[in-house]
Amino acid sequence: MKNLYFYSKQFISLLEKHNELLDLIYSISEFKDSFNADPKEIIQVPNNQGRLSTAYTELQQTIRNINENILESVRSIRPNRIYDITNSFVQDLNLFDTTYDDDDSLIIELKEFPEKHTDAYSEKQAEQIFKISDSCHLITKTLEDLKLKSLFIINEYEKESKSSPEDYLPLKIGSDQDIPLIHNFVVVFKGIDDLYNFICYIHKIDSNVNQLLVNHISTGTWYTELLGIKQVVISIENLLKGIGGFLRDLITGKINREKFENECKKAEAFIELIAKAKEHGIDNAELGLFKSLNPLVDNFCKDTTSIDIGSEEILKLKKNQKLTLIERKSERASLLEKINLSLEEQNDK
Repeated sequence: MKNLYFYSKQFISLLEKHNELLDLIYSISEFKDSFNADPKEIIQVPNNQGRLSTAYTELQQTIRNINENILESVRSIRPNRIYDITNSFVQDLNLFDTTYDDDDSLIIELKEFPEKHTDAYSEKQAEQIFKISDSCHLITKTLEDLKLKSLFIINEYEKESKSSPEDYLPLKIGSDQDIPLIHNFVVVFKGIDDLYNFICYIHKIDSNVNQLLVNHISTGTWYTELLGIKQVVISIENLLKGIGGFLRDLITGKINREKFENECKKAEAFIELIAKAKEHGIDNAELGLFKSLNPLVDNFCKDTTSIDIGSEEILKLKKNQKLTLIERKSERASLLEKINLSLEEQNDK
């Protein structure tokens, strides 16, 4: 089960990422609404040949004007570009949630969109324009419904979120990683707590007085909101965001652990923390930072494909860089099967 808040935040970010394509689709959809005629205006036209002819001519001109507006929007982006940005959106949707597969109605409509766009772009026939306006209308309605649900979930969660103590900030960390075992779950939070305590030490802040607090935890693909002293939370966010790219390279095998640590040492947030440590007379602070980071890195290296810090996704693996969902589900299914077998054996005794 996906954490709905984390899932919703990612979905909104995904839509924002593909604004070039969606702005075009939304604009065409708006023109589609202009085709709707008011039945009262049609009924009120007097039943004589002259007035009917005039009304028909006015209706034709209205449709032509709408078609010209749609054609202008269509031609604001060339067909080869449309193929690229539509394919990118489809791929990201599938990576985000595999239920967006080839049988999904939204995906079917999106895959047909570039061809409809090309037809409308190159032809001046009204039929091609009607087809692309219908397509945009369907895509827009689907995405707007999903967007409204996501925003509702985000707003409800943030409305219910507890207020932070004075001088505290929320540290929000989300991941698509499944953590079914309590031991692994504890390791993640122990790593975060150790990192928080060490950065408190660098800033000369008493972590026993300014402890890291739990505000919210959701499991499945997990999401947590912790509360920590403002200065330290900002440092943690900057550090994790700064090394996100190196973490991705470590997971994919592009670099080894030694190279990972060397690259991290070049990150601006890492350099700032080391400078702050030296300012406070703390030597070899990089060793302490890596000692705190290693449990997190080791845990995330297993099957994580997405990590979200605050509202920013610091790690996103491409499809060919990660374990397939089938492999990940197989691992979990195997674990659950072992648990069930153990329970059955106990019941048989």
